[in-house]
Amino acid sequence: MKKWTVNFSLIVIVFVSIIGFGSTQAKAAIEPGNEVKFNIKSELFTESDILNVFQATKKDEVKIYFFDTANRAFLKEDYIHRLRIYKGSNKMDITYKKRFSNTPLDEAIAITESHGFTGAESNYKFEMDIKDDNRTFTISRKESLKTTSKVSYDEVDTNAAKKLILENVPKKILNWDSEAWYQNTLSQAVVYGPANATTYKGSFVGYAADIEVWQYQGETMVELSTKEDDALKAAEIEKEWRDRLESAGYLSEDQRGKTAFVMDK
Repeated sequence: MKKWTVNFSLIVIVFVSIIGFGSTQAKAAIEPGNEVKFNIKSELFTESDILNVFQATKKDEVKIYFFDTANRAFLKEDYIHRLRIYKGSNKMDITYKKRFSNTPLDEAIAITESHGFTGAESNYKFEMDIKDDNRTFTISRKESLKTTSKVSYDEVDTNAAKKLILENVPKKILNWDSEAWYQNTLSQAVVYGPANATTYKGSFVGYAADIEVWQYQGETMVELSTKEDDALKAAEIEKEWRDRLESAGYLSEDQRGKTAFVMDK
């Protein structure tokens, strides 16, 4: 009787463990957040206008570089490598991004899961990039580093920067297609940039807002954005912001992304 009781208890423990494991797996499903973005008319927004209209405070001055081959081999396969270096600081970061252009969300998530992602990766960000009626699923990871003598706010040595990119690339990005392809493509990469950006924290129509002013080769782009986990709420914000920006005459006809703003030059 005691033996039967012990065996039964073990069966219950195993069963509960399986249920618990299943629940954990379900909770770990990939559920992307949302980032709603709009470009606003740069000619209307000097710094004082940004501070007043968006009740904003200035955050950082940054130089931004992108790394790709001359024929954009990375971008053609939806990889983005971005280096940000902060003025008056020894801080910089490299962002590795894989995006799914023109891919339905369920298909993009299925592909992502086939590459070993579960949604439980706390060091990756899964997000829907929402801009100009486009919705693009992205996976990104940011590595925070300290500047060096060869990679700093005042100077960036291309080879030294590429070495840092390779040394810090996440395994899942390195092996997405093949390590050999990734390393060969990176070895041929050149620098796009730098763009000079000033970032602000503020609010618009009651929602927290990030404002970034990018300047590159004589052009200026001003992007207003916010993050929202709930997809339905994000859609509401998108409509509300669009209506308000249009009625105020703030909305720019140019709704390019920041990557295109630099790399399309």
